Amino acid sequence: MAFPAGSAYALSVKDRTVEFHSILTKYAGSAPASTTASQARPTAAHAEFSRRAQAISHDLSQTTAKLDRLSQLARRKTLFDDRPVEISELTYIIKHDIAGLNRQLAELQPYSMARGSRPSRADEHRGNVVTMLQSSLANTTTNFQDILEVRTQNMKASKDRSEQFFQGAVSPAMEQQRSKSPLYTLARGPEPVAKLHHRGTPSQQALPDDETHATDKGFLALDMMETGGMQQQQLLLNEFEDQQSSYLQQRSSAIESIESTISELGQIFGQLAHMVAQQGEMVQRIDDDVMHVSDNVEGARRELLKYYTSIANNRWLMLKIFGVLIVFFLLFILVS
Repeated sequence: MAFPAGSAYALSVKDRTVEFHSILTKYAGSAPASTTASQARPTAAHAEFSRRAQAISHDLSQTTAKLDRLSQLARRKTLFDDRPVEISELTYIIKHDIAGLNRQLAELQPYSMARGSRPSRADEHRGNVVTMLQSSLANTTTNFQDILEVRTQNMKASKDRSEQFFQGAVSPAMEQQRSKSPLYTLARGPEPVAKLHHRGTPSQQALPDDETHATDKGFLALDMMETGGMQQQQLLLNEFEDQQSSYLQQRSSAIESIESTISELGQIFGQLAHMVAQQGEMVQRIDDDVMHVSDNVEGARRELLKYYTSIANNRWLMLKIFGVLIVFFLLFILVS
């Protein structure tokens, strides 16, 4: 609206449009920046939490797949083809995967803590995610421990069967070697008959040494073929014993490795129990806060109902309010 240049109203009005625009520009540049900076920190923390939780979930699924493969191999009950190298590699890998997952969960837990006096829905969601991941890791660790125990039992049973097998293979060979030994035959033969044969009649005593040697050939001569066979059997027995000792040594070392892995899993269980206890305390605090809020809401509802009942039953108050309204209406009419 334009005013005449010489009027008094035009002289009393001062144009502050430029000042107004400068103030708007100042607050428009500063206030949203502070708001964005205050909102950027929770958004970045939430994004980091989501990234870490997704990585832990992916690693858990891969560890579960490896655990299924180990379960298939550990439940085999073959004597020789039980793939101990693959089982040892899978056991080592899964053990380190579980330890790494436990460490990642410990690093993820601070992101789920409430940052205010009262936790928000986002804090509750993050706490539930951490609890779910801890439960999945605990189930995976329990399954891994059960598979290792089954593997230990199968290895002990395989060790017993191998000992029976090697003993059953060695005993007949030893009996056969002993029965074919000429010394064992000579020691087992009837000594009086041999003495009578050596002594014989005076004509036999007068025989030359060559004839006497030929006569005792059946008792004293060594068969070279049987000696070579005995040496071959002895070599086979030695080879059997070497294989048995190496096999049993491998089984013993594998059992010791499994037992040490089970003890390490016990330590991981202890850490998981501590983390779950902390998470349980936070969930308990959240539950207490929710119950407190619910009690307050219920108390406010009761007070409102009591107030509404008192107002509905107080007829005199209604008449007083109606009278006050009429008085104000009459005064307004008289004044106007």
